[in-house]
Amino acid sequence: DKQYYLDLITKSIKQHKMLSRKDTDELLWNKLPDWMNDKQRKNKIGNLLSELRINGQIENIGTPKESKWILKTN
Repeated sequence: DKQYYLDLITKSIKQHKMLSRKDTDELLWNKLPDWMNDKQRKNKIGNLLSELRINGQIENIGTPKESKWILKTN
């Protein structure tokens, strides 16, 4: 369920103040379905981060290559 993954990301950012893409991969990698290959998992995590960013919940304060995701303050 997509909301489960979105909630995991936001809760983890709240807890740690910031997550890198590597941290996000480590958080979700083994929670994604077994039928997904590595490329599909990478894409899924990227799509989840994009959705949170587009919805204004998180923002990247790093670079595209070295992302550092934080909760967006309004």
